Amino acid sequence: MKTPIRIHILALASFGLSTAAEEPVKITEIFKREHPDQADKEILVKRIELQPGAEAPPHVHPGMVTGYVESGKLEFQLKGGPLLKLKTGDTFFEPAGSHHMVAKNPDNATKTVIIAFVVNPKGAPLSTPLENTGSH
Repeated sequence: MKTPIRIHILALASFGLSTAAEEPVKITEIFKREHPDQADKEILVKRIELQPGAEAPPHVHPGMVTGYVESGKLEFQLKGGPLLKLKTGDTFFEPAGSHHMVAKNPDNATKTVIIAFVVNPKGAPLSTPLENTGSH
């Protein structure tokens, strides 16, 4: 009887350690190349994972972003726009320079995965945090 209990305790401890180590928001670059028609731009594809309940701070993108919700749910809002409640299969667009006020996984049990297609100024960061944003 002691062996099964020991196995369960080890399994639970391992699960807790692996979950605690995960980043709330993880961004992975899956594609990058120079823009074929605009020498000052590059094309990027990013995979963004938001852990359950995670959200990105308000930020601005120097380039335009087209997003696809691969799995999960996403609350999304640009400054001056409505709060959108997106789900698997939905898409969104952010014009260059727009203020992205809300990017949140509202689900406390399931991870959200987004694929972002970006046309960015060459060498520029994907986003820059906004300061003193106040209310949405």
